[in-house]
Amino acid sequence: MQATIHGISLAYDDFGAGPAVVLVHGFPLDRRMWQPQTAELVRSGYRVIVPDLRGFGESQVPAKGWTLGHLAADLVALLGYLGIGRAAFCGFGMGGSILLQLLEKHPDKVAGACFVSSRVRTDDILEKVRRSELVDKLAAGNREEVLAVLSSELLGEGGGTRRPELAATLREWLELVDTRSLIWGLQAIRDRKDHSLGIREFFQPTLVISGDRDTLVNPEHGEQLAKGVPLGIGLEFAETGHLVNLEQPEQFNACLLDFLGDIRQKRRKRVELKDVA
Repeated sequence: MQATIHGISLAYDDFGAGPAVVLVHGFPLDRRMWQPQTAELVRSGYRVIVPDLRGFGESQVPAKGWTLGHLAADLVALLGYLGIGRAAFCGFGMGGSILLQLLEKHPDKVAGACFVSSRVRTDDILEKVRRSELVDKLAAGNREEVLAVLSSELLGEGGGTRRPELAATLREWLELVDTRSLIWGLQAIRDRKDHSLGIREFFQPTLVISGDRDTLVNPEHGEQLAKGVPLGIGLEFAETGHLVNLEQPEQFNACLLDFLGDIRQKRRKRVELKDVA
């Protein structure tokens, strides 16, 4: 499916019926990363919205760069286009950073927040320099070198050997990403806002999932996020790297469904109390 949002054609899937759940992919991936989750969520009675962010997957590459704020605004507009007032969101990596933007600027749109392999702090100076170096390499035409670096970071140390099929799939996905989107994504992540203090004001139910072998986003980031939000729960998957939902899909799905079920139950209780009143 396609929707024109802020003048840009965005691709998305809209499956099932029930409370809305929006799955937000990470960088430099697209909505295909959620394939192991979509059918299970639909079977469990949810309406599942899975967009390709602008510039990724089947969505249009815009004429100029963007920030995480632009991506968050796209999601809000997509909800409006689909007639959805409020949804639970699950954001992976950069998708988690976009979810932080939503919680800050559009908290009324978020029924619950699941962060996967995400961080709340901004990059330190060394990380900023590293991302800028990758941008320079892309601008100089060294695309293959950068893709190799990104693939290695996503898979983690020894990940390609442990999961060769996942490594091959990931490489196939990365080959299709437009170079401009790689550049703008690296810049947006490098310049993202630090939400370390702001998360204290986020009162939505929150689940934070990390992998204990994640070398791209240290599990300590997940712990900080889970402890920082008032209603946060943190889970750390053993023997798992950055791509938690792809490496451990069954365990991931069970945790996500438990979390969504709790939100659903609380919503049902609020409706019943309102009816009684």
